[in-house]
Amino acid sequence: MTRSTPATPKTGRRPVLRAALLASAALGLGLVSACGAGQVTQTAEQVPAVPGVNVNSADGNIALRDGVVAYADSYKPGSTVPINVRLFNNSTQAVKLTGVTSDNGKFVLVGGPKASVAATPAAASGTPSASGSKKPAGSASPSESASESPAAPPPPVSAGSSEISVAIPVNGVVLLSKDSQTYLAVDKLTGPPLVAGGSLTNVVFTFTYADGKTTTITLPDLPMTPPLTPLPKPTSVVQNENGGE
Repeated sequence: MTRSTPATPKTGRRPVLRAALLASAALGLGLVSACGAGQVTQTAEQVPAVPGVNVNSADGNIALRDGVVAYADSYKPGSTVPINVRLFNNSTQAVKLTGVTSDNGKFVLVGGPKASVAATPAAASGTPSASGSKKPAGSASPSESASESPAAPPPPVSAGSSEISVAIPVNGVVLLSKDSQTYLAVDKLTGPPLVAGGSLTNVVFTFTYADGKTTTITLPDLPMTPPLTPLPKPTSVVQNENGGE
């Protein structure tokens, strides 16, 4: 008579397998979460690759972004030096940019409201005599001839208005650049020439709020922006003994 051995139940393996699967799933979710968190942190810390100075005002309500000197090969003394800036008003009231100063010359607003210029009265064409008649030509007395002086030269023409007033609405932004047709500029550069890699120094922006209070943004250096494309490199030409290339 053959005895049959009862089969060993396999129920003990199922809980172990199920626990292993749950552990693997939990581990996978943990890795994905960690990876995602790392990507968010890296994105949050990225800074846009835009040349220029980014500074906030002394009270933290006004933001200056992408501040640069417009690029040129060089600016000679006496020339106009334009700058580009973006101004953000993060306060709860309207504000105006009311002044800009620098160690390199007086700032003006180009393309904004023009300052009024008083007209110079024209010189009289002739002086009536006591009897009401004019003296004939060439009969001026020596004293009158000595008092006459050559006309003064006209005042130098300014690139813009020295009266700077740029309104920035609440939660608004204003772009001042040559592309926008309204921009700030050093009227006449003083000191040495400004070349690529150079900067305007000690540039101070003054803002006036609607309630009369003021705040400032100070830039120790305002650099010249690099060109959009690299400058061409000089080409070397080798000549042979006969003078040909």
